[in-house]
Amino acid sequence: MKKIIVILLVIIMALSMMTSCQNSKTGDSTEPTATPVVTQAPAQMPTLPDLNFEGLNFFEDGYEIVEFKGLSDGDTATFVVNKLPTATRFLAIDTPEMNSSTDGQQPWAAEAKQYTLNALKNAKTIILEMDEESDIFDNYSRLLAWIWVDGELLNYKLVEEGLAYVKYLYGDYKYNPSMIKIESETQKKDVKIWGQEDPNYDYEKKEQEVTLAEARALPKGSNVLIKAIVTNKIEKNAFVQDETGAIYIYANRYNYSALVVGNEVTLSGKVTEYNGLLEITDVKDKKITAISEGNTVAPIEITLDQVMEENEALYVRATGLEITGIENTDGEKGYTVIVKNGNIAGAVRVDKYLKPYIEESFFIIGNTIDVIGNVGQYNEQYYIMISGEDAVSE
Repeated sequence: MKKIIVILLVIIMALSMMTSCQNSKTGDSTEPTATPVVTQAPAQMPTLPDLNFEGLNFFEDGYEIVEFKGLSDGDTATFVVNKLPTATRFLAIDTPEMNSSTDGQQPWAAEAKQYTLNALKNAKTIILEMDEESDIFDNYSRLLAWIWVDGELLNYKLVEEGLAYVKYLYGDYKYNPSMIKIESETQKKDVKIWGQEDPNYDYEKKEQEVTLAEARALPKGSNVLIKAIVTNKIEKNAFVQDETGAIYIYANRYNYSALVVGNEVTLSGKVTEYNGLLEITDVKDKKITAISEGNTVAPIEITLDQVMEENEALYVRATGLEITGIENTDGEKGYTVIVKNGNIAGAVRVDKYLKPYIEESFFIIGNTIDVIGNVGQYNEQYYIMISGEDAVSE
């Protein structure tokens, strides 16, 4: 019996050794398995469909050959679409702002704008493409589109150049995968908006003592020290003027006691723009100092066709204006009095924050009036802003 047990143990040990040797040779359990390297294909620009685009209409066909008219920054341009000038926002991207409400001009904004300008200005053919997953217009009534320039997708090119972020993906847009992929690749290169300093941008934004004409010529976001005379008040805000020009002071919610008509004041603030109107905002230390009182500024006599950008914020007087209508778009306070002088049309603005407020009934259609105020702007419309009933005479 003992011999049988010993023989069985010897057989088991021999089989175990044979199995071990076989595993050692084949590497089934002891050799590590190499992980295969997966190489991802680089991003590729989408291609424009092979269609005959002549005669196509953007709203009916989804494509249209358009004419370039102008641009405000790197991702917004005006094209002639369906025979009408149409502000157009480039779909799925966001370039740095030329006129941010908080920062003014941002780093790389000027280069992004110039890149887009060069592309569109020198283009032989510009085609807008609608995306079926996108709204046709944004909240600012701008058309939303993919922009093809001589067969290349400008939205994509701006991201590839490091001049735009992929943003506002509110739907499963046609070119989302390509846009996301090229942004990822560009971001890893640390170029421009992804890590480089803009050599043409003033990061320190040092305060500059300037005239109002010089302030108006500076990039948005510049910090300035000015000295000027208050010519008019619109609630807490004011127009100021010196020998070179004029500008609007936005006081926000602060009631500056120095902002009195006739006071010459000094203040430090930031040059910004609100819907076209150039302003000085963010008054430093919330301090405006009056250095003299009782100064007078005579209004400049102008005609309605001179109510324009070149005279923005200036203290002016216009005479012989016939009232032809009153526009109140929202039915609330604040309205525009439509006037004309001969064949020239214009507008007088009553601001909703005016105190004391001027009711619409004060203006009688058909009457002829003279007004004194300041040239203001809201988007594309220029008008004379008045500060009270005493600014109007018959």
